[in-house]
Amino acid sequence: MHYRSWSLAGTLAFAAFFSSGCAGPRAALSTEAAGDPKLVIVTFDGVRWQEIFRGADQKLAHDPRFVGEEWFEDWVDKPYLRPADRPAALTPFLHQVVAADGVLIGNRDAGECARVTNDMWFSYPGYNELLTGRPDPSIVENDDKSNANVSFLEHLNQMPAFAGRVQMLGTWSLFPKIVNSDRSGIPVNAGFGDRGPTDAMTWRFGRQLLLKDKPRVLYLAFGDTDEYAHGGDYMNYLAAIERGDDVLRQIWEILQADPYYRDQTTLFVTTDHGRGNDPVEAWQDHSAVRYHKLNPDYQPQYNETGVKGSGDVWFAAIGPAVRRDGATTQATGLCAETRQVAASGLSVLYEDWHRFDPEAGAPFPFIRTGDRP
Repeated sequence: MHYRSWSLAGTLAFAAFFSSGCAGPRAALSTEAAGDPKLVIVTFDGVRWQEIFRGADQKLAHDPRFVGEEWFEDWVDKPYLRPADRPAALTPFLHQVVAADGVLIGNRDAGECARVTNDMWFSYPGYNELLTGRPDPSIVENDDKSNANVSFLEHLNQMPAFAGRVQMLGTWSLFPKIVNSDRSGIPVNAGFGDRGPTDAMTWRFGRQLLLKDKPRVLYLAFGDTDEYAHGGDYMNYLAAIERGDDVLRQIWEILQADPYYRDQTTLFVTTDHGRGNDPVEAWQDHSAVRYHKLNPDYQPQYNETGVKGSGDVWFAAIGPAVRRDGATTQATGLCAETRQVAASGLSVLYEDWHRFDPEAGAPFPFIRTGDRP
């Protein structure tokens, strides 16, 4: 149910689209006003807050079920456990740049709260909530079905100022259905040519989009972390997190080096769900009580509690739309929720989120709101 797969359907069409140079027509650049705000959203599937704020987990790293003894010293202990600052050793860009110049929210050890509001705690419901601003209780599986709900990306793509300037790439074959590419007009890959999606390929093509096509809104969704976690491979889960953090560094450097993006682009980073924390092997899983009530034969050990902790998430943001003083409000008891991402993204772009959906979650306190200056 939670394991992600890919199919060849639709991948060749995407490859033809990308190679044609039609993604994000460059002609639109000349019609945009100088200083028009831009947005880049990045998600890493199923990355726990524990690794972001505590670094590598000692128990998981020392458990031979999750890290082979022959790999432990050189591939886990030396790079991730021995450094005095374990969180910065794993995600240096998030801690040394984003946390310093933007916001990094979701550290429960510091009393912060960040969560999904859907009652499933896995990918399709999580991405739907993130992109539409509200949970949908009718989404109860990772089914290969087109999303009936309109995302804020689709809302933007229908506006003249953004038409053809909204792009997405992802490491999961269901993203075209989640964004409903056929209806929204937003092309999303299901794979790459004749192979399934990987984070390496997602970033290879995503980098080309930033450098050549320069979309005004770009969503990159990475997924290797979830695959390794489901497989119980903690070493490669950590390595995928570290690579993802370096991708964030590269994205930010590209944005700052390009006059089209520099000082005009906000980078937003999060995840679609958390992972379990009790018992120790629950880190491989994620699902809520309601899902188990609907499917009592699936992992029945979680029927009464769900996979504890897998509804907990985290958020990071940096750029001109980020108010660092707003993080103080977030840290004093106000819970950050995934349903706030859509309205926050629209606010970054000076678009009225109420016109998209007045019932969507309101923007985060750390995102500036109001009219264009």
